[in-house]
Amino acid sequence: MSDQLLSKSEQAGIYYLAAARRNMIENVARQLQFRHWHLEIAPGQMAGAVLEQIGKVLHFPEWYGANFDALHDCLTDPECLPGTGHILTISGCNGLRSSDPEGFATLLEVFKAATDDLRQTGVALWILLDKPLPGIRSLPAA
Repeated sequence: MSDQLLSKSEQAGIYYLAAARRNMIENVARQLQFRHWHLEIAPGQMAGAVLEQIGKVLHFPEWYGANFDALHDCLTDPECLPGTGHILTISGCNGLRSSDPEGFATLLEVFKAATDDLRQTGVALWILLDKPLPGIRSLPAA
């Protein structure tokens, strides 16, 4: 994977990323000076717990309410996520999808809205999931 793809904010969004490619993505993130986080969703977790975990992993401010509106606000706020490139890799997606299908669907909707909003400002937010899902494309190799 070249750094050319990840530096194109117009390509940013939600993608499936095979586990074998995760180290390479982390290296590219460092080269591009992107902020990178990894979220591990435990089996059986519900959306509320995942929202709290996201706030901790991404070091959101105290006012983050661990709800879907606050997640969108923080993801799109340049004070919460400064810089021009961000990568969030997520493992354990199927666990949340099984335990809280509605919460999982809403989480994906919020991620999509945030990546779309940021794309309009030239900021790249890449959400990379560990499992292929209907409607989620694989991250291209280049």
